[in-house]
Amino acid sequence: MITVFIRTLLIYITLIITMRLMGKRQVGELQISELIITIMLSDLAATPIYETDTPFSYAIIPIFLLLSTEVILSYIILRIPKLKILLGGRPSFIIKNGVLDQKELTRQRMCISELIGSLRQQGISNISDVNYAILEENGKLSVFKKASADSPTCTDMGIDPTETGIAHALIIDRVIVDRNIICAGWTRSRLEKHLRSIKKSSDEILLFSVTDDGSINIIYKEEI
Repeated sequence: MITVFIRTLLIYITLIITMRLMGKRQVGELQISELIITIMLSDLAATPIYETDTPFSYAIIPIFLLLSTEVILSYIILRIPKLKILLGGRPSFIIKNGVLDQKELTRQRMCISELIGSLRQQGISNISDVNYAILEENGKLSVFKKASADSPTCTDMGIDPTETGIAHALIIDRVIVDRNIICAGWTRSRLEKHLRSIKKSSDEILLFSVTDDGSINIIYKEEI
């Protein structure tokens, strides 16, 4: 049992290092080669855990070999763009200039109901409002509305908006996050002073956030 525990921990650490070196990607953003390597990694990692007679090196060496292959292949692809198209494919125009390409839809083995569903997920209920729909290399659908169907921007309306930036969570579920305090340009003493001014403590707060322009949002913790 101790052997299994140690092997599992070492394999876990090895996979964490490997995936970090491969780069931050969500599963849906993986290229074909990356997806294949991910599947192979899971199989290689599992074998020495439940088969304790298998030498540990039988997993570690192939894992780092796959990592090396992926890193080297990535650099080669950067130098040879045609190889990227061969291995990962290229974007496909499902809708171009407002016209649905039914041949391309069939070639990508996508039915019209799937396309409509993907458009709905992006807040588009009518396919006639789409100017371009592009199926990217990672399988995601990029959609651009027609100008007539798009909402007017502040620039279109002649309004000069104020940038609020992002919201920095200074308190998350009653815990003060010092790193976010620094990012927001605050100090802990300033935060504590503000809490005293509203007669609250961090233990009473679920979320305390501050945007770059200084706007404060507080959600108090409810007793459940």
